[in-house]
Amino acid sequence: MSHVVSQVVFKPNPGADLTQLMAFVAESAAIWRRHGAEVSVWAVSTGEAGNFVFTTRYENYAAYGKCVDAVYNDPEYQSWSQRGTASGLSSWVRSNLARQLPI
Repeated sequence: MSHVVSQVVFKPNPGADLTQLMAFVAESAAIWRRHGAEVSVWAVSTGEAGNFVFTTRYENYAAYGKCVDAVYNDPEYQSWSQRGTASGLSSWVRSNLARQLPI
């Protein structure tokens, strides 16, 4: 089976309240989990130190698509997205979508 992971790399804005930022991250994680994603959050320690990575994992592309469609259509997620953007707590760095290869 070819698992799929989605990663969103973000960084706290200067002066951001990290407690408030992590509360926003936890709120998002709960929404993604409710729709079927396995969620993990990572702190980058080497290279782009200070960045964070919000990762969601799926069994395959079909599960990814089903989850993403459900999340983006969820009014709670839409509200979270608007509030998160308006908060000014963090900035997007990059996103990746990767599939696991058999070896």
